[in-house]
Amino acid sequence: MSASKLPAISVPALPSEIIEAILTLLPAKSLGRFKSVSKTWNSLISDPKFIKKNLQHHPQTPTKLILLSDTDSLQYSLDTNQFLPYLNINNNDDDDDIPATAVKEVSFRFKEIFGSCNGLVLAKDENDTIFMINPATQDRFEVPLPPFVLPDDIDLIVWYGFGYDSSTDDYKVVSLTIWYLRREYEPYSMDTYVSLYSLRNNSWNKLSNSSHFFGLHADSPVVINQSSYQWFNDFSTISAFSFTTEEFSEFRLQFLDLFKNRLVQFYDLVDIGGKLGVFLRVGGGGFEMWVMEDVGTNTWTRVCFHEFKDLRDRLKPVCLVEGSYRDIILDVKGDVLVFNIDDGRSRNVRIEGGPAGGFTVLGTYAESLESPKRILTPP
Repeated sequence: MSASKLPAISVPALPSEIIEAILTLLPAKSLGRFKSVSKTWNSLISDPKFIKKNLQHHPQTPTKLILLSDTDSLQYSLDTNQFLPYLNINNNDDDDDIPATAVKEVSFRFKEIFGSCNGLVLAKDENDTIFMINPATQDRFEVPLPPFVLPDDIDLIVWYGFGYDSSTDDYKVVSLTIWYLRREYEPYSMDTYVSLYSLRNNSWNKLSNSSHFFGLHADSPVVINQSSYQWFNDFSTISAFSFTTEEFSEFRLQFLDLFKNRLVQFYDLVDIGGKLGVFLRVGGGGFEMWVMEDVGTNTWTRVCFHEFKDLRDRLKPVCLVEGSYRDIILDVKGDVLVFNIDDGRSRNVRIEGGPAGGFTVLGTYAESLESPKRILTPP
């Protein structure tokens, strides 16, 4: 029998329950494409209950870097797991670049990023509007300003922390406002308050123990395991705010006892594979990062960046390479580098598909279908 005369085979349609179960297991990147298969699939993949199930099946997805081009001011995204295949290749000393392909230009423009969680990014745009956005789906929600009245003639310092409360399935924003009152012929004065925004309730509330924040350093915090970590001004103690309990706690950095007679400059708090990293520079010893292994016991692991001992410009650890717990992505003078903890060696990342100039890492996010609309939609 010739191929042209083969009988047609009828393939029975799968039950909708099985189709939904299969789709739930797929990554967000694939599901975004599958929305165009049919109106039924589009409706299913956009359903808030489906989005939550998919997020539960993919709590950890490849981390994407949000990159700002130094040459054309455009912004790009890049998967960190693209570095992994090249890390074990023994290159010559003259060829240490790691090519990274498929850099993707994004349509949004971030002026400042305050954090990301489950695929959502809390950011400020060029008009100083605060919003939550999913860079993968472009779903966006403008966060209303706190309704609390402040004096007119003041200078403000405001920082935001962004996290998830699994107990209520809610995204929350903690905001610290420090205001300075300067009036001629009157004493200088300051005050501060901390407020909390709930996406589910779409409302702000003042927290009663805002006096806790009088001593906090006004930099953006880092959020790990549903808690926001922030330095005190003396840099010897860290404050933690829990998005679940909405309470503060603090702990002292015990490893600082090792540097009693040495100058220590403090830089960033960093999320390193779900662990808190304290990044600093020790006089005469170069850059170091101390990674907290266990919050309860306050135990730390030391990582030294001796290669950058003489570097005067800003050096910032960003995150781990996806799939590796020994390779840290660094932002160094507008270049993206990968630093290996074991051999103390860094390698440049040559980003293919983007402009020839350097990049600055604005932040990170994990690709998902999550949407602020899911939380705002009544169950």
